[in-house]
Amino acid sequence: MNHPVKECISMLGVSQVSFAVLHDISFQRLKACLYGHTPAIPPRIVNALVQHGYDEQEAQKQYQQWRKWKAEQELLAAARKGGGEDNE
Repeated sequence: MNHPVKECISMLGVSQVSFAVLHDISFQRLKACLYGHTPAIPPRIVNALVQHGYDEQEAQKQYQQWRKWKAEQELLAAARKGGGEDNE
């Protein structure tokens, strides 16, 4: 599952800090988005994606799918960890 912001940063070949500075984005806000802590891609970040050829609606949709996938992965990992403790 691809995170559209991580994908864009990788495609540009820049660091997260450089991406934030180049697009006048708060690094904290960028990190929150990269970790999925924002319900949608924040406006300044999505504007940066659009500048690099991304479709806004498609990027938001991909981000929502990634957030859901990430939450499911965390639940599965927690269940596996909890299940291991029961077997001891």
